[in-house]
Formats: sequence, structure tokens, C-alpha cells
Amino acid sequence: MTDQKSLQDFLKNNGLDAMLLSSVGNISWMTSYFGFSHIERDAFALVTKKNKYVFTHTLYSNEVKDQVKNCIVIEYTAQKPFATSLAEIVGKEKIVNIGFENNDITVEEYLKLTTAITSHFIAKDFSGIRIQKSKSEIDNIKRACLIGDKAYQHLKKFLMPGITELGLAWEIEKFVRESGGELSFPTIVAFGKNSAIPHHHTGDQTLMSNDIILLDFGVKIDGYCSDISRTIFIGKPTKEQEKVYEIVKQAQQEAINYLHNELGGKNNDSVKASDVDTIARDFIIKKGYPSIPHSLGHGIGLDVHEAPRISPNSHNFLAEGMVFSIEPGIYIANKFGVRIEDLYAIRGHKLIQLTNAS
Repeated sequence: MTDQKSLQDFLKNNGLDAMLLSSVGNISWMTSYFGFSHIERDAFALVTKKNKYVFTHTLYSNEVKDQVKNCIVIEYTAQKPFATSLAEIVGKEKIVNIGFENNDITVEEYLKLTTAITSHFIAKDFSGIRIQKSKSEIDNIKRACLIGDKAYQHLKKFLMPGITELGLAWEIEKFVRESGGELSFPTIVAFGKNSAIPHHHTGDQTLMSNDIILLDFGVKIDGYCSDISRTIFIGKPTKEQEKVYEIVKQAQQEAINYLHNELGGKNNDSVKASDVDTIARDFIIKKGYPSIPHSLGHGIGLDVHEAPRISPNSHNFLAEGMVFSIEPGIYIANKFGVRIEDLYAIRGHKLIQLTNAS
């Protein structure tokens, strides 16, 4: 997965002697090891002009040494903490300028590092280095999407009045795990008025007759994630619900059509992400509904949310090898909400849909 040239180009282009990685997604990308916790700080990685290092504690060190062959593995302990181990490498390789992930290191960690090491620590945006996926990475995301599609088909038989949000979430998780995957994020199941809350916390609400369901879930396979949202009506939707659903569906299609057309244009190998957001957002607003309260989409890969960002303020361009969601939504407080989300990849300058649940 790791492109050694892209790492060295990053150092050169940013005037760095080394780059310190702390987020699990970036460390996994560099090492091809996916066992580190996303909750605890289990590891750091360091890219220098000469070597790649991964630092971890005794809970992981033996397994990492067995599985990671492209890095020098260094174990740190309470007696010899990470900052001390890093200082030794800094001295050995005469490192002056060290970049660190600007959106991941805590203030406490920064203070420990700058106290132990006299080199210059420089905050850097490292998010773009994984933005373009290889064929094998996209294939892994496809596999995750396929299990998600099958999970959606499977759960339909449980959509009967009386089941709870948590009960339906459990059926999704059970199917995903029995299919060899794991959840890429906590499943969102929202019944009735709860669907008006974009990131509703799944609870014990019971499904009623003629209810609305908003589902948002994802699968992870070999470290790579999927993400899909569907809105379902139990029984007959109201005229307003049907109208809102069709507007959201059309908003998504407008964004897709725009991307298809732009990517098919002469000498047009990238599309401004904020323009794609505008297409769907303006469509919904012109129909008389509130602006989408979240981004139209986000990149996905080793993390559920990563570059590129498809939002009004995004500076990203959508181009070859990128994988991202398109997920417009309308949410009417205390009534209901509708969101439809699918994943897409750009391959061969064409837009390819990765999620295919009906």
C-alpha cells in the first residue's frame, strides 16, 4: 500500500528530514498492520530520508515484529518511553525538522516531545497522501461494500413492527461478523422522528406500523471501510415523505450526473469537490427545503472519514483513484429525515458506483 516515493516526495516538498505519524489510519497505511486500537495510543511511526520506523509498546511489539517487514520496529516501555526512543533516532539520523500530523497529536504529547527533543517540530497536513487509492485498495473497499449490500438485503426480513433500533443494529452487526467483516463505525438505526437527527444515537425505540427507518452503517475488511445509508418506509409513506425522498434521490443523481459529465469532458481529469456539493445542495434549497446540515460527501479508505472532502469549503479536487460518498439529506425536526448515501470511485476517468443495495 505504501508508496515509498510519495513519502520521500512529501519530505522533500515540505522541507522535512522526517515525518512523525500518529493516526492509526496513516500508521496502518505505512506498515500494512491493522491491529492497533483506534481508541488508545498504541503506536507511532517515523519516516526519514533513510528509513521507516514503527514504535509500539510491549502489548503489540512481538506481533508487529512478526508481521511488519517494511519497517524497523522499536519497542518502548515505561522505563524507556516513546519520546526517549524517538530522541535516539533523531540523534542517530541527525534530524533537524520533524513534521507531525496537525490534527492528531495532543498538546500533552507535543509538550513531551518538544521537551525531550530539541529538533523543530512542524505541524503538517498529511491527509492528502492517501487520497488516491491503488487498484488493490479499491478492491478491498469493494469487498466491504459487497458485504454491506448483502447485510442490507438480509435485514429486510427483520423490518417488522416491534423490533427496536438496537435489535436491528444487532442483526446488521451479527450478519457482518458472520460474513468475515467488522463494523467500520457504530451503526445508526433511527425510527420515526429519530430519523430527523442526522447522527441519531441508536436506542430502544420500537418500530411502528407506517414508520420510517434511516439506516447508516459500514463494513470493514482487511482494514478498509464501506459506508452506506438507506431510508425505508414501512407501509405507505405520506405524500410529504414521498416528496422529500424523491428530492433527496434526485439531488444525489444531479451530483452524479455532474461528475459523469465533467469527468467525460475534454482534458478534464479532475472536478472541484465544492462544485459537486453545490449541485446537490442548491437543488434541495430550490425545492424549498433546508440546506444539507453536513457535507455532501467524504473520502473513505482505512478511515471512514478521510480526504477528499465534498463540502462548500473544500479545497479538494476529485480525480483518478479517489473513493468517496455522495449523501444528500433532508431533515425536518420532530417529523422525519431522509438520507441516501452511496460510495463511488474514479477509475479510468470514469465514476464507478461501489455500493449497490437497492
